Amino acid sequence: MKPAYWIAVYFLALLADIGMILFDVPQARFVTKPLLMILLGVYSWALAAKLQYSSRNFIFAAVIFSWSGDVFLLFPQFFLPGLVSFLIAHLMYIGFFLWMKPRPRIGIVEKMAMAVALGYAAVVLSLLYPKAGEMRIPVIAYTAVITSMFILSVRAFGFGAPWYGMRAILGAFFFVVSDTVLAFQLFYADFAYSGIVVMTTYGVAQWLLVSGSLYYLRNRI
Repeated sequence: MKPAYWIAVYFLALLADIGMILFDVPQARFVTKPLLMILLGVYSWALAAKLQYSSRNFIFAAVIFSWSGDVFLLFPQFFLPGLVSFLIAHLMYIGFFLWMKPRPRIGIVEKMAMAVALGYAAVVLSLLYPKAGEMRIPVIAYTAVITSMFILSVRAFGFGAPWYGMRAILGAFFFVVSDTVLAFQLFYADFAYSGIVVMTTYGVAQWLLVSGSLYYLRNRI
């Protein structure tokens, strides 16, 4: 099956998972949520299996650890292992962005985006830290890692990048948004449809990151 078909099925599964949140059918999410990264993994393999670049393994590993994070977070008692799984997934994306060479020159727009990301992380931590309790250290570590992922995506591609580079940067941005909403939902204050916002931005972010990164490799041939 062509990669485009797999990603179409992926988005159908994402819509199904969002529907289970909307109609409050949590039991069904034991099927729909783990299915997402399985489909994205098949898509990534279809897209990059024949590529000889070992860096593709960073993306495969990011999808695998994201899948384990999704599964762990289905069980409240396994929140910390889920957090660690996603932390490792972010580190895999970071590893890919660090591997990329040559890197573009960084202009004023990129520097401003990086500065805004650092400021944003500081504001988020200032709000979440008093509420995080025993999870303060993991929250600090996770915020640092995901902020670094976004900054390094900008450093790797720059805003003058081809479409696949901009896709990866946008994916990193949406991942930050998804994790921020989830963190506020857990530690600060929940709000209506927060679960839908989390899964929508998460699902789109993962597709953008995976497809943007792997199409970058395909265009290096």
